[in-house]
Amino acid sequence: MKILKVLRKSNYLALAIISSLTMSGIYIYTQVLGIIQNIDLWLTIIPWYNAILFIVFAALFGITLSFQVYNWRQPKVCPANAKIKGVGASSGATFGLFMVAQCPACASLGVLLLPASAVGILTQFGWLINLTAIGLLLFTINYLGGFRK
Repeated sequence: MKILKVLRKSNYLALAIISSLTMSGIYIYTQVLGIIQNIDLWLTIIPWYNAILFIVFAALFGITLSFQVYNWRQPKVCPANAKIKGVGASSGATFGLFMVAQCPACASLGVLLLPASAVGILTQFGWLINLTAIGLLLFTINYLGGFRK
């Protein structure tokens, strides 16, 4: 698979790891509303299935970003319209995940942007939104040719 060949290159692997950690840090910071002392509480309260889904999402986020950067540097392989469509799918997944609170006691950006009834629905079906975001990232990698030989 092409994605594995790209990740074998140390600079793209480093980009994937750094972007995964950065996205995780920003997301967790928004979940605890900027109160760093609440991170240990967040890690205690988060349900195990949401923690696993978040870890998978963060890893796929880094891999997708790294693969997109690789494709951007290959102008003859990836035409401009494919680059734009790939960015759109992964951006949609990331925006969707930021609207979901991973732990039931945490707030998300959805609290600021949506009515209270919508936030309740997001909390109830957060696992489904997590799976959708993961699916969008997998679609993006597939769309950009990451699963081809």
